[in-house]
Amino acid sequence: MLKRFTFLAITALILQGCGIAMPRYEANFDNVQVLKNQAPLAKLNSPAVVADAGQDSIVARANPIRSPEGSISKHVQKALEDELRLAGLLDASASRHLDVNLRQSKLDAPIGTGSGAISADFNLREGERSLYSSSKTVTSTWDSSFVGAIAIPAAANAFNPLVRKLLAELYQDPAFINAMQQ
Repeated sequence: MLKRFTFLAITALILQGCGIAMPRYEANFDNVQVLKNQAPLAKLNSPAVVADAGQDSIVARANPIRSPEGSISKHVQKALEDELRLAGLLDASASRHLDVNLRQSKLDAPIGTGSGAISADFNLREGERSLYSSSKTVTSTWDSSFVGAIAIPAAANAFNPLVRKLLAELYQDPAFINAMQQ
């Protein structure tokens, strides 16, 4: 009986894995270059990112995946700030502000193919006036192992490419660039 229980416990650990932290987001050179190549763009003060209920944390196979920033909304906010700063577009005294609402943030790591999605509403404002408003959704897939100790870190590593893709969608939107040039 004890051998069977030990075998089941070890099997469960192998299949389940444990909660892990995703890597820090590193500003993407291509994203920064897209912004730099559109000059002159107006500067923004620090963006504000909030998340709908239940969207500020991520789990994969019932294991929490933690952001080094503390939450998913702070993770996305830090990514935006880093790329805007490197593009020379972040200024604490700027009158323009980018509000972001995360509507969906998820990672699934079943056996076979993992998938992830991020959906966000972006609203560029100057004072009370909205200059740009749009919703963006990005998805991705990756190979997901049978073994949880492999699949869960793979899911955690898939989140930053989703953020990069979401921000690229924003930066490459002609309506956003037009609003930033006004």
